[in-house]
Amino acid sequence: MNLNSLLHVSRSGVNGMQKKMDVTSNNIANVNTTGYKEKQVSFRELLNNPTTNNDAPLAANAQVALSRGTGADEQSVNFSQGSYLQTNSPYDFAIQGAGFFGVRDADNQLVLTRDGNFGRDEVGRLVNNRGQAVEMNLTVPYQEWPTGTPVVDTYGNVSIVDGGTTTNVGRLVMYLPENNENLIADGNNQYRVAAGTNLATSDANPELFGDIAQNRLENSNVNLAQSMTDMIATQRAYSLNIRVLQSTDEMLSVVNRFTE
Repeated sequence: MNLNSLLHVSRSGVNGMQKKMDVTSNNIANVNTTGYKEKQVSFRELLNNPTTNNDAPLAANAQVALSRGTGADEQSVNFSQGSYLQTNSPYDFAIQGAGFFGVRDADNQLVLTRDGNFGRDEVGRLVNNRGQAVEMNLTVPYQEWPTGTPVVDTYGNVSIVDGGTTTNVGRLVMYLPENNENLIADGNNQYRVAAGTNLATSDANPELFGDIAQNRLENSNVNLAQSMTDMIATQRAYSLNIRVLQSTDEMLSVVNRFTE
């Protein structure tokens, strides 16, 4: 392997470790973020270059290929279930299952989230902590909801209990994409659905989307101990690649002096 190739391999290692470090740091920063899903980076070997007898003396049956380094693939999301956090708010909801809540952004576009930290705004709408309206199938307009205690069953049916009277006011809609890999992270713990993706709703067979738990929030699924271990290993790998770059640079300096 010539020095230029070695520089390329080390540079790819530095870039890959930097991306891994960025993702791991982001996971650690969101360890207490409600409904946050851990991001992951996978690595792959870059295309090998074959070596022939014109490059280096080889045995007749030798098959040698020189690695061109490592590449960090696009980050993926670990959508595994997080643990429950007990709360005192009747408008806090967690999904035990694969479904997502839907909210409307400032452009009235649907985005998905696992963060069920909801409340009522000044006009009575059910909204998230950013003021975005939560998708519901209403049977009673928000402005006409009676005063009382909200009760939500596992399928998302919302009722208001006022004394001895129970009024069903609507149902939370859950969503399920055909493949979670088609979800595009949109920041703020939300995801957009890639164009052309089939998106099922809980209008039929809501039991397939998971159970909704009231007075609960879903914790982040980040394993803090594992993330800290990954960060230490990544820092060491980054340092090793930097040292190789420095050594290669020193060797190139020596070679250049010989050619002066």
